[in-house]
Amino acid sequence: MRKYLYIIIGIAALAACKREIDFDFAEVEPILMIEGRVTDEGTEVLLTRSRSVYDAAKPKGLPGAQVIVSADGLQEHLTYDEATGFYRSPLKGQPGTTYRLTVDLEGHHYEATSFMYPPAPLLSAEFLWQTINQERTLVYELWATDPQPDVRNHYWYRLDRTFHHPHFADKTTYDAYRWNVFDDRGCPPGRVFRDVMCMSEKVATEDDKDDWDKILYEGDTITMRLMVIDQPTFDYLRSLSTGQRNGANPTGNIKGDPCLGYFMAASVTHADTIVFRYADVRDAK
Repeated sequence: MRKYLYIIIGIAALAACKREIDFDFAEVEPILMIEGRVTDEGTEVLLTRSRSVYDAAKPKGLPGAQVIVSADGLQEHLTYDEATGFYRSPLKGQPGTTYRLTVDLEGHHYEATSFMYPPAPLLSAEFLWQTINQERTLVYELWATDPQPDVRNHYWYRLDRTFHHPHFADKTTYDAYRWNVFDDRGCPPGRVFRDVMCMSEKVATEDDKDDWDKILYEGDTITMRLMVIDQPTFDYLRSLSTGQRNGANPTGNIKGDPCLGYFMAASVTHADTIVFRYADVRDAK
């Protein structure tokens, strides 16, 4: 009887040990963030500053910088767009070209280079139901032509959506639904293949509040971009994806005073924009 009494007392003591833990995040001075892109659709650079982990406000673009993109004797001065906060130019990148970015802001100089590879023409892109770990799972299956079958190429896909959230009838939202990077190892010869995991059928059916950002709803507008990127851009985005899980800063390719970010030259291909309907999704063979 005494043994059971000790067990009960022990359980009660453990239950009483619950307490709140405050995480003391170290505050550091804001650091310049540079995000630069030259594609076959145009050129844009965004300059912002890092924010406190407690600051949820969207960062604003920084005006007043001299931003130049150059290549093979070409020198393009980008113009600041007050409405978006981006520095922009209609300059369209050409595959086989190395582009150089220079940024001068408040007496500090930054620079980076990036090589532009040929595009990967899309062959097909569609949503499918697949059984994964005994769960019916929605995937976005992507097939493209490998632009250089004898070269290790690197890719960045972005699956974006615009949706009128059923739980917030007055709110239309645009977000990067799924993105990641990969290379062509393991792909069939001359082909690029990727299955993008979206959600399980169970998650969609239960419609739990914690899963709303994972769920695709009827009527969501879906766009997909596949970009062929160079190794430094791949390394940055891969470290960014990993860092989001462990709190580490990604490894950028920009030289100069301490800063975060990347500069890339990339060829882009698009899948057809679709309006998501469950009735349109077929089972994988």
